[in-house]
Amino acid sequence: MRNPTDVHVFMAALPGYGHFRPLKALAMGLSELGFRVTFATGSRFQSSTEAAGIEFLPFQGIANMDLENPNDGFSERLNVPEGPQRVIWDMEHIFFASIPDQYAVVQTFLARAEVQNKKVVAVIDGSFFGTLPILLRAPGRRIPVIGIGHFPMMHLSKDTPPFGMVLQSSGPEQNAVMNAGVLQMFSDVNKILVDILERLGCTKPLKYGFFGDIVVQTPDLFLQLCVPVMEPPRSDLPPHVRFIGTVLGANDARPMPDWFQSFVVDDQSSPLVVVTSGTLPGTSAMDLIIPTIQACAALPIRLVVCTVHAELPSDFKVPPNARVARWIAFDALLPYANVMVTNAGYGGVNQALAAGLLIICAGVTEDKAETSARANLTGAAINLQTQTPTTDQMREAIERLLGDASFKSKALELKQTYDACDAVGSVVDAIWELVETRLD
Repeated sequence: MRNPTDVHVFMAALPGYGHFRPLKALAMGLSELGFRVTFATGSRFQSSTEAAGIEFLPFQGIANMDLENPNDGFSERLNVPEGPQRVIWDMEHIFFASIPDQYAVVQTFLARAEVQNKKVVAVIDGSFFGTLPILLRAPGRRIPVIGIGHFPMMHLSKDTPPFGMVLQSSGPEQNAVMNAGVLQMFSDVNKILVDILERLGCTKPLKYGFFGDIVVQTPDLFLQLCVPVMEPPRSDLPPHVRFIGTVLGANDARPMPDWFQSFVVDDQSSPLVVVTSGTLPGTSAMDLIIPTIQACAALPIRLVVCTVHAELPSDFKVPPNARVARWIAFDALLPYANVMVTNAGYGGVNQALAAGLLIICAGVTEDKAETSARANLTGAAINLQTQTPTTDQMREAIERLLGDASFKSKALELKQTYDACDAVGSVVDAIWELVETRLD
């Protein structure tokens, strides 16, 4: 008989909201099923973790940075040009430099008396490298590791161009050339990673020279939080990769605006469009929110604006068919919406697709260009391929989505596909598979 109380699940996520929320949702689901869960992340998420009834374990040192404001702890980062140079700098100084402190948290957990005679499985944010030394046979206890992909898949494939090329492939031969270029580009920073791992006592060589491959290839199982259509076909997809749909819920819950019931729930007279700036600081309302408000002002729709960090100017006049809030949890809002306008954060896009929404993507930074391209593949989204759409671009996109029934047909098909998935159940299956087939 499988008894969840026989297993202690160690979970970890980098200290950024887009990393934390999906892992917290999984933690809540596992806890409800009876698994003992300990969640390690940045101290800024302690209250949210504990409010969900989950044991919290804080990161220390570099690992405890605020991932959404990296320049606060690394002022020299501002001097590094955006693009590949910035990515490589981040790999060295943020992701790889955090490994010793992340690994120390894992070891602190494994040293506890109460887990010595328990089966332990790690379920980690795919970009958390604190369990990599365990996978590469550093001294100490070996536990199985499940990686969670809450971002577009980044590993190299003969069938796709490298991550960052926005799915623009000229065929396998050109892909191979570009993949080789990526390995060369990251070769120096990868040597730094190898040195860190050697100093931690790893005895198994690191087989991969690109961080995207490390993320996907090294865990015992890798569970991707999307459905297959959100990724291009790959004939060389590793057999331990599984698509598990997405996780809803675990969004920060805040008081609802006083207009929510009447404007969102009760009024069904016109389509509801939602626009959000995303959870990363530093965005301007001029980029996406104001063009969307202006585009919707003369359309027969309702508009809900979630500004998050992108404040509207104090003298900005909101049209009668729009309402503005700093934050509304997607769990509450998306069931009533028809269209989402987004800067293409991966978690938000998948939550919208799972709710059957049509999507307009306007994002090109971080992984957002890749997410936008993947959403476009589904047939339920329009990719504007810009961070700063014009009012006319936005109006045309909204009218096209609402006027062409093929988009809604695809959206409904996608919703059914997501509905058929059970992300928490898939994680549970993976836990039992590893507990029953692999030794600690």
